Amino acid sequence: MSDHPPVIILGCGYVGTRLAQSLRADGVTVRVCARRLPMLEPLAALGAEVHYFDASRPHQFGPALGGLSRPIVVYSIPGVPDLPQGEAVRRAATAASRAGASAFIYLSSSAVYGRSELVFTSDWVDEDASVAVSDADALLRLSDEAAVQSVAQSGLRTVILRLGAIYGPTLDPFHPARGARQRIRTGQYKLWDGGKHFFSRIYVDDLVRIIRAAALKAPPNAMYVVGDDHPCPQREYGEWLANHLNLPVPPDADSAKASGPRNIIRGRRLRNDKLKRELGLTLHYPSYREGELAIDAIEQGAKLPTTSEPQPEAALPPSPAAVEAQAVQPAPPAWPKAVTTDQDLGQILGGSARGVRLVQLSAGSEASPGPAYVLISGAASAVVQGQRVTLRAMSVVPSASLVTAEQDALLLALSDP
Repeated sequence: MSDHPPVIILGCGYVGTRLAQSLRADGVTVRVCARRLPMLEPLAALGAEVHYFDASRPHQFGPALGGLSRPIVVYSIPGVPDLPQGEAVRRAATAASRAGASAFIYLSSSAVYGRSELVFTSDWVDEDASVAVSDADALLRLSDEAAVQSVAQSGLRTVILRLGAIYGPTLDPFHPARGARQRIRTGQYKLWDGGKHFFSRIYVDDLVRIIRAAALKAPPNAMYVVGDDHPCPQREYGEWLANHLNLPVPPDADSAKASGPRNIIRGRRLRNDKLKRELGLTLHYPSYREGELAIDAIEQGAKLPTTSEPQPEAALPPSPAAVEAQAVQPAPPAWPKAVTTDQDLGQILGGSARGVRLVQLSAGSEASPGPAYVLISGAASAVVQGQRVTLRAMSVVPSASLVTAEQDALLLALSDP
């Protein structure tokens, strides 16, 4: 039984589903609220409480938030067409305050900074940057944020998260993968204005960790921009992912000729320093490479990780019985052994040399020329027969190839037979 406060998720879509999966893995009481209840059946199977909820009906807010002690309320509803903008989230925050909620978290968007101008898209954006009050789409989110902040005056602890682009794997039959790879596969992905616009993205599991940390650690009336450690020009990401999937590089497109508001470019280079500093977080997926490799593994049959968070350290010292029990524990076994780099694996196992070594490279460094290499983890490229190629996990390059780490990488060095 977890002592974590119960969590109520209003509008349980892709992010809410992954958050609920994480919380249930830790035994946290979770109530998921949405109109389409069949889509929540996988969460009900995990033990989540499923509650029908229509944000356009004022009388439903109280029952949705009632009956739980000091819950954390996460609001993830993008808009309610039947109500003025900001009204639904104001009602939700007010109901949360009346229910004695310990925190109210609103999932906003970095779209509040307005459409991209190519000359400005490489500028860093943080919580103090100017918002686009003259941009209609930005104003929708800003209205919601203002409603949250108005209710915060009553003493409700609120957190606003301005999210970059969210991507991740398929979660269940009702929540398919999100991100660029599906559009690249179907030929729908385009590189706007030569791919020069900067974009920030966040892997869904890191976003879940951020939401959970903010619920417990963020100060009152907190606001954070949410992106990974490596916002980059769209071309860098699009070319890397297309090559990684062995697909053609996406075509260029002129944003000035795009039709419809959905095609307005809203790329931003988000600075996440405040987020990591105040919440004490290090991202598990600091760039698109780690995130896309994780999606690879899941597409190839690996199970979704639990994203279970470690429990906080106990405030009380161990009991005398626990100390005594620890004192009589047997010595740790000789196996498994920790492997250091550049050791022959055969000799580590107590036998003769096998000609296989582990090699660890830091970003930008090169492997010693000579042996063949297999990329185990990280990201690297190689010059093979005069052509530079991007290596995928478990890909091998022949001897005499020049291997360069694009980020920290682990290789197997194979001597010629």
